Amino acid sequence: MGLNPPLTTSMLRGLAAALVLLLGACAPLPEVTEVRQVKVPVRVPVVVVDPGDEATRHVLRYAERVRNLPAPELQAEITRIGDPQASPAAALELALVLGQTRAPGDMAKAIAALDGLLRSTAPQATAWQPLARLLLPRYTEVRRLEEQLDKQNQQLRDSQRRLDQLNEKLEALKAIERSLAPRAMPSPTPAIPGSKPALP
Repeated sequence: MGLNPPLTTSMLRGLAAALVLLLGACAPLPEVTEVRQVKVPVRVPVVVVDPGDEATRHVLRYAERVRNLPAPELQAEITRIGDPQASPAAALELALVLGQTRAPGDMAKAIAALDGLLRSTAPQATAWQPLARLLLPRYTEVRRLEEQLDKQNQQLRDSQRRLDQLNEKLEALKAIERSLAPRAMPSPTPAIPGSKPALP
């Protein structure tokens, strides 16, 4: 009967390594996380500014800025704006400034600027035309009242002139009347008794 040969250290090491390998082969493999690039659509809100809203904001800001400007600064604004046909914004700005000056003829110029904007067929004028339509009737009414006031003032001046002329004539008549006043008459002579009084 043969005897098993004695196990040497090197053999033991080999068996241990084989055992570790066997045990390692039986152990579950670690989970592998697969990383993939995924494109996810993200909605980004795009702010679209309506041209009409932008025009309205511009006009409101400008009207507030020029509302209390003194006359010299209003004249400087008129010079800065220049030709109202240069742009719809210029037409409305000029109308707003001219509406503040209270100078004779400026309201008519403001109406002309608004009317020019309303007649414009340029695409960029479309956003500004509703504002011009809003201002035009108001400015037309103000101009009508100004013309009525001017007419009444002229009538008042004419009446005052006629009154002054009548006063001058009245004073002249009074002077003539004073110059024609009867002078002191001599005292009448006493009547002789028995005679008839003289007939006038």
